[in-house]
Amino acid sequence: PGAPFLDWVRAPRPEAPPGIWRHGHRPRPPEEPERIPGRSLLSGALISFLCGWLIWSLCWNGYLGDYWLWPLLLFTPDSWREAGGNHLAYVWAAYLYYGLFAAGLVVVFGRLGRWPELYRRWAA
Repeated sequence: PGAPFLDWVRAPRPEAPPGIWRHGHRPRPPEEPERIPGRSLLSGALISFLCGWLIWSLCWNGYLGDYWLWPLLLFTPDSWREAGGNHLAYVWAAYLYYGLFAAGLVVVFGRLGRWPELYRRWAA
């Protein structure tokens, strides 16, 4: 080990015009042009999750009407809902429809909240 002055003189420096101080300079890594800051990404994902949960809750509790159930009623026979009908088949169809509706909400609000990017950045 040499003297501190000699270490300073021998330290590698990038090319620069005379008179420009470059000791210990490390160039910044190139930034990704579309990279969203972590706090914005996390808050956007949380807000989109809460909005999706709100839409599901409003639909499930009937505050948005029965419009979201129209496809279920359209694709299942009326006999399944009447007395003496195949109620078990209607129950299975209803649960399948609820699952598809919830999956649709997850897809829509997941895209809005950039959940895949959040997963790639912090979970993977």
